[in-house]
Amino acid sequence: MKPHLPRSTFGLAALASLALAIATILLGGIVYFVSHEALEQQLDHRIAAETSSLKTVAEQDGIAALAIAIARREDGHNTNGLGYMLFAGSGTKVAGKFDAALPRPGWHELLPFHDAREGANVAQALATPLQGGHVLVVAADRTPIDEIDRSILMIFSAAFGAMLLFGMICAWGLGFVVRQRLGRIHATAEAIIDGDLSRRVDRDDVPNEFDRLAETLNRMLDRIGSLLDNLQQVTTDIAHDLRTPLARQKQILETALETDLDADGYREAIRRAADSSEEILDIFTAMLRISEVETYRVRESFRPVDLSEVAERVADAFRASAEATGHEIALDADAEAMIAGDRHLLAQMCANLVENALRHTPSGTRIAIRVQRQADAVRLVVADTGPGIPPAERTRVLQRFVRLERSRSTPGHGLGLSLATAIARAHFATMELSDAAPGLRIVLRFGG
Repeated sequence: MKPHLPRSTFGLAALASLALAIATILLGGIVYFVSHEALEQQLDHRIAAETSSLKTVAEQDGIAALAIAIARREDGHNTNGLGYMLFAGSGTKVAGKFDAALPRPGWHELLPFHDAREGANVAQALATPLQGGHVLVVAADRTPIDEIDRSILMIFSAAFGAMLLFGMICAWGLGFVVRQRLGRIHATAEAIIDGDLSRRVDRDDVPNEFDRLAETLNRMLDRIGSLLDNLQQVTTDIAHDLRTPLARQKQILETALETDLDADGYREAIRRAADSSEEILDIFTAMLRISEVETYRVRESFRPVDLSEVAERVADAFRASAEATGHEIALDADAEAMIAGDRHLLAQMCANLVENALRHTPSGTRIAIRVQRQADAVRLVVADTGPGIPPAERTRVLQRFVRLERSRSTPGHGLGLSLATAIARAHFATMELSDAAPGLRIVLRFGG
């Protein structure tokens, strides 16, 4: 069966605390081993050095001098925790107060001996054969090493317990805080599910992960709210704007049915009905295009595009129709104004802005297209010398189906600027409408 890791905040925090506690135990084991070995080596070094010194005395001055040296060390209390024994060839101890049996030559890590104060104990010892069958034993009590070992074990055991307990307390506290914060998000979500679309996740205005999450969720909710408002507005606007062409189409067809017409008359009625249907299809095509752009899936196909080249082609395409209506189109574009985008959408955006200026300005108006390459951005400016748009209406005209009163008699459905705005947002651009004194200036800024 596949093991399952805990997924709750408390479980994850407790698991992390347990991992730290286990790491503490492992660290304690390493410290214990290294310290123990270091003390063992230090003790071996002391025993070996003392043995070498006494062996030199025996070789130079004889066994009797060695016995005197041992007695002198023991009587002078200058043994540094070492014990001595000197055995004759017969196995009889001839010097030394250390109380232990004759060991075999070599190192002994756990040599049993008897201490007058502590009783039975063990020592670390080195038995060295000498001339004449004598054996010199130098030993050191292991009690200090054992005490240090016990201290290390006790310290790390206490640290393990304290860390485990502290970790569990912190895990509970962390779980409590996270549950509180997630509870607020959950309450907001429940309120939105119940229909309160204005609710937003509370923030503490403190830079932390929860506030960043709350900000992201609120931005998402704002975006969803904006889309829902647009959907509601679009539904109302579509019903309103389709009423006229549908009513006209119905009137044309009813008139044709109720009136005796010749073949040319019926053909004309069908043509007019087809024109009305074409107008309806244009509305739906523009709406679908705006919806497609607003999904931002078009960003997946972005490539480097020279905005100056796009603007130049749009200006050339509209120059003839502009001259026919008495308008003038002027282009001023910096070379190689590169941005990441979709060439066709950018051309559609530029065309919508120029066409909007041509439709809603009188003959004799000058339309200026300017592409500027800046240090960290590229700017596209479309300005005209027409009547302009009142400041109070400049935000509203970017919405779908919005048309000013003076534009009711001109062709269109109020979707051109909406599509241009959607394309600009898809390209991470900002759009600003301002007064050109006279006329209207539209400035789009594309990040570098």
